[in-house]
Amino acid sequence: MKRLWDKGAPLDERVLHYTAGEDHALDERLVAYDVRASIAHAEMLARQGLLAVPDLEAIRAGLLGLAESHARGEWRIELADEDGQTALERRLTERIGPAGGRIHLGRSRNDQVLAALRLYLLQTLDVLSAGVLAVAAALDELAARERRTVIPGYTHLQQAMPSSVPLWAGGFAAELRDDAAALTQARRRLDKNPLGSAAGYGTPGLPVDREAT
Repeated sequence: MKRLWDKGAPLDERVLHYTAGEDHALDERLVAYDVRASIAHAEMLARQGLLAVPDLEAIRAGLLGLAESHARGEWRIELADEDGQTALERRLTERIGPAGGRIHLGRSRNDQVLAALRLYLLQTLDVLSAGVLAVAAALDELAARERRTVIPGYTHLQQAMPSSVPLWAGGFAAELRDDAAALTQARRRLDKNPLGSAAGYGTPGLPVDREAT
C-alpha cells in the first residue's frame, strides 16, 4: 500500500511500527467523528461552489456507509494505513472513485484530525459532566434523606467536631458542581472549528466558510 508520505525509498517495517505506533488503534474511536467533520466540510465546499453536487452526494453516502460498516465491525484501521484519516480516504476512494480525494480541498490532515478529536472530546465532556451532576444530585438526595443523622467530623485522623450527613454530602456535592462548571468551561474552549487552518497557514485563495462547517 502506498503511504501518504512515500517518496519511493524502501521502508523497514520496524520504522513503520516505530513511527505509526498505536495511532491506527487509537484512531478507531475517532472514525465516526471524522466522518461527521468530513461531511460538514464537503457540504461547505459544495455551498461555496468548490465541489460539484454529485460529488457531494457520493461523498456523503460513501462516508455514512463507511461509518455504519465500521460500527458493525466490518473493517478496522490497519497498521499499513497508519491513521484513521488515511484509512477513510483509501476506503472512500475505493467506494466512489476520484470524488473521494476531492474532499481534502481546503483542509489538511492536521485540521482534519483536530476536528475529529474535538468532536470526540466534546461528546466525552458531555457524558462526563452529566455523570458528575448525577452524583451531585444523588448526594443531595442522601443529605435530604439523612437530614437528622449526626456523624463525627475528623481532623488529623481523629474525631474533632460533631457533624452531619447533610454537611458531609453537601460539601462533596458542591465540589462536584464546581467540577461540572470547569468541564463546561473546557467545552467552551474546545467548541471551535479548526477546519480551514490547514497545516498552520490557512487556505489562501479558497473561499472556505469556517462558520458553515
